[in-house]
Amino acid sequence: MRGGVNRALAICGKEWRIALDTPLGYVVATAFLLAAGFFFGNHLFLIGQADMRGYFGVMPLLLMFFIPAMTMRMLSDEQRSGTFELLATMPVQTADIVAGKFFAVMVQVSALLALTLLYPATLALIGNLDGGQVAAAYLALFLLAACYVAISLYASALTSHAVVAYVIGFGMLFGLFIMMQAMPTLSPQAQDFLTAVAPLSHYQLMLRGVIGLDNVGALVSVTVLFLALTWFQLERRQWR
Repeated sequence: MRGGVNRALAICGKEWRIALDTPLGYVVATAFLLAAGFFFGNHLFLIGQADMRGYFGVMPLLLMFFIPAMTMRMLSDEQRSGTFELLATMPVQTADIVAGKFFAVMVQVSALLALTLLYPATLALIGNLDGGQVAAAYLALFLLAACYVAISLYASALTSHAVVAYVIGFGMLFGLFIMMQAMPTLSPQAQDFLTAVAPLSHYQLMLRGVIGLDNVGALVSVTVLFLALTWFQLERRQWR
């Protein structure tokens, strides 16, 4: 168990060094922070809402565009260059590879979210800010981001082309968004099903301050499901 954690952390560290040595990570991070700052400033200065509701409402859309860009090369490049086969010959389990890649992206996402803490800090200086609600919203955003990372990693495992992986990952996340938008037009049974399993549904509930084990558990379950699917896809590639 300890050896597996060490191997996963070693892969995570390798991915971090790659991210720091290539311009793509800086471009994605800068674009994300600029977009997040724009929507925060738009609600604060143009609409005149001195709260974070509009900001957290649009964050799933931003993550939908940026997280596939952060994960698209993680497994697709390994397959295209043949380094995945090299890793498979080493004392590294497929689960270690998946966990290491997942942790690497989550560290990047966490760093970006930490930088956006400047926004609630700004609101706290100019008005009354509900710190508990903001903390609950950031927890919800972190868990939703973990779901998006797991889904996008699965997309990266399906192809050896990074651009194709981005398109697949974005398409899957956009499909989840469209289902939520169309939910009012569905039957009550379908609405109940989507409410129970859709990540965005639980995210929206948590934004209202509902931090229940069912909401947290649902988001964690979706993350684990797609990490398991990623593991299975990589294992199936070795079986061929």
